Amino acid sequence: MYLTQSEMEIMQTYWKYNKPMSLSELIEASPERTWKDRSGFSIINNLIKKGFLKEESYIHSGKTIARTFSPIISCTEYMISQWGDYSGNIKFSQLFAGLLGNKKMEPDDIRELDKLIAKNKKDLK
Repeated sequence: MYLTQSEMEIMQTYWKYNKPMSLSELIEASPERTWKDRSGFSIINNLIKKGFLKEESYIHSGKTIARTFSPIISCTEYMISQWGDYSGNIKFSQLFAGLLGNKKMEPDDIRELDKLIAKNKKDLK
């Protein structure tokens, strides 16, 4: 599912902090945002409708009670879903090479990938 720039900014903040946040906490945690404070609830409601956020709880915020929200899906799940939309046009090896770029992999990551490749080879037989 497609996210607008403002929706993506909000989701990236929730993914980064990995905790329920009210709109005021979200605004405070997003100083570089491009969306306006007053449009925050509208964007959050869109993200709820799209299945990205859920209402978590209520907290006291000054003299009022504020709702908090948290992500339903992780950043990894979102990125995988985006790749799935284009998977017929991109080879997995090309995607992996592009993701890796010039970065060094950690030994644990290499071992995990080796296990996944071995499992896939076994499944092919």
